[in-house]
Amino acid sequence: GIITTCAFALGVALISRHGQFTRDFDAALFGEILGITSGDLAVIGGVLVLAAAVVFAFWKQLLFTTFDSDVASTYGVPVPWVEALFSLVLAATVIASLQVLGATLIAAALVIPPVTARLLTDSFTRMFALAALLGGASGLVGVYVSWFIDVSSGATVVLLQGALFVVALAWAVARSRWPGTGTGERLAAIEGAAID
Repeated sequence: GIITTCAFALGVALISRHGQFTRDFDAALFGEILGITSGDLAVIGGVLVLAAAVVFAFWKQLLFTTFDSDVASTYGVPVPWVEALFSLVLAATVIASLQVLGATLIAAALVIPPVTARLLTDSFTRMFALAALLGGASGLVGVYVSWFIDVSSGATVVLLQGALFVVALAWAVARSRWPGTGTGERLAAIEGAAID
């Protein structure tokens, strides 16, 4: 919590210091892709490379810490360090996404693709890849659609992700009625996460 918020504040301070901080209140809250500069694209690309490198380099530690930090610590995984690294990468992702999605929609864009992927698979590796695919595809299609219907790009992306979630939920509910699929447990886990 503290590392994420401090890193977020540092990013906002750096952006505002260099004069590229958006002064348009609506764009800051809801995002506007038309305001993106080539410098913003470079930052987004850099954050993508950084996040991919961290995930690739620390896959086992991230996986172990995510599922059982106490056992991970017992096996010698530096849990506080792994959690701090994850928080820093998450903060960088949030800051890089501000211009496109806006502050109000970033949380939804970070949560909906993994939850949707969780409805579709039990494997963490497949869920991770599927979440990235769903997030990227909905981002690309959402921005394209927003251009044609003249709506905020961030809102369109999140609404598209929400629609994909509803489709995946309907499919998972239908599939849970099939014997031996294990989808019922997955739905219970999603429901528990949604309530929290």
